Amino acid sequence: METLHFEREYALLKADISKMLSFVSKSFESSIDSLEFLDVNLANKVIEDDDAIDLLNREIEEKIYEIIARYNPKAKDLRYVITMIKFSNNLERIADLSCNIAEKVLDVTKKGIKYRIIKEIKEMFGVALKMLHDTFLAFSTKDVKLLKKIWERDKELDRIEIEIREKSKLEEKDIMITNILIARDLERIGDHLNNLCEEIVYIETGKELKELDI
Repeated sequence: METLHFEREYALLKADISKMLSFVSKSFESSIDSLEFLDVNLANKVIEDDDAIDLLNREIEEKIYEIIARYNPKAKDLRYVITMIKFSNNLERIADLSCNIAEKVLDVTKKGIKYRIIKEIKEMFGVALKMLHDTFLAFSTKDVKLLKKIWERDKELDRIEIEIREKSKLEEKDIMITNILIARDLERIGDHLNNLCEEIVYIETGKELKELDI
């Protein structure tokens, strides 16, 4: 009976994580839309909605502590529950980085900077968003091969960030700084997702992700 209760609580916890992923994905997409169209209202909404994500993160943490105290899970079950905390925390940080992007929209519009989003920023966003969705899919299905692919995709973010730094040298100072800071935020989102991939792979295989030959 305890096992059935634990599995039910674990399923509900995954549903909460899925809900948070939906919130964070929407925040991330909205931050890029606000940047592309210099939409101040949308940027402000991204920042305002971050409170709900922070609250959900705290609720997930509390539920996890309750599950550990009530069911005392062992071995892999315990590691997976602990990873839920890390998943939630990393999602919350991704939402914070989305707010960073939204705040840059407010900054450039306030200063009257003639900013236009470049294709490399859009490309980074597309890669990061795909990594975000694939990471949750791999976590849900325990797909180690997919996790390795996501981990390798982070190199693409690093490559594009370098391209943006080089290209931005030709822009005005304010635009150059904005592009570089946004690219850094997007690269850091990739880092948070990589952290999760490494955690899940270690749980499933007992190996470091870079050691996997798949």
